Amino acid sequence: MTDTATATVGASRHSSFAALYLLLLRLLVTPMRVLAVLALGSLEVFLGVLARGDDDPLRATTEFALAYGFGLVLPLATAWLATSSIGDLVEDRLLVYLWLKPVPRWQLPTAAVVAAVTIVVPLVAVPLLVTAVVAGTTELLGSLVLASALAVFAYAGVFVAVGLWLRRALWWCLLYILVWENGLARAVDGAARLSIASYAQSLVANAADVRIAYADRGSAASIVVPLVVGVAGLVLAVIRYRRTEID
Repeated sequence: MTDTATATVGASRHSSFAALYLLLLRLLVTPMRVLAVLALGSLEVFLGVLARGDDDPLRATTEFALAYGFGLVLPLATAWLATSSIGDLVEDRLLVYLWLKPVPRWQLPTAAVVAAVTIVVPLVAVPLLVTAVVAGTTELLGSLVLASALAVFAYAGVFVAVGLWLRRALWWCLLYILVWENGLARAVDGAARLSIASYAQSLVANAADVRIAYADRGSAASIVVPLVVGVAGLVLAVIRYRRTEID
């Protein structure tokens, strides 16, 4: 293959991925979804006001962010959008059309993960940042942004895979978030190690130098594990999509 032909193929694949990504953004960004996530996040700002009046604002802000922001808002928003990324294509009967196009099979799951990350990170990180500013704990800003990005990537990879492997994917994701991450993981240390949230929570807790029982992972692990989980989820999603038969 000549250099010109190679460049043409590369450009074609790049343009097809960009088209899939933009398509998913248009499908996922709806007023209802954006307003719902922002409504959930707005409570964090109120919690920031309460934290400011606490005897230890840094600890109070950290506990509020970990329990509510990273424990509920972030995973719920990611589950909703990540599972909808493929589900919306099925509802709009676009998946068959995309399946028939000569597009590499890895592109759609990857575009779904990237689109979910693009949408969710700003929607969940901005309220967390405002909360830290309102509470007067601006030293948390960097860790909140990094932890949000890592957690959303990990959740998006896993939840897109769940959306491709299982029916009623959103319900399975909600079961994991509510029962495992907000139940067992907070009571049993071994379960916490299988909780995506605990690594993001640990990153913020370590930055604040606050000891939280269910968020005591090391800083290095808090960065590496979500990246590995997100990539593993994406690989499983690609494998499933390649084997799927579209009717």
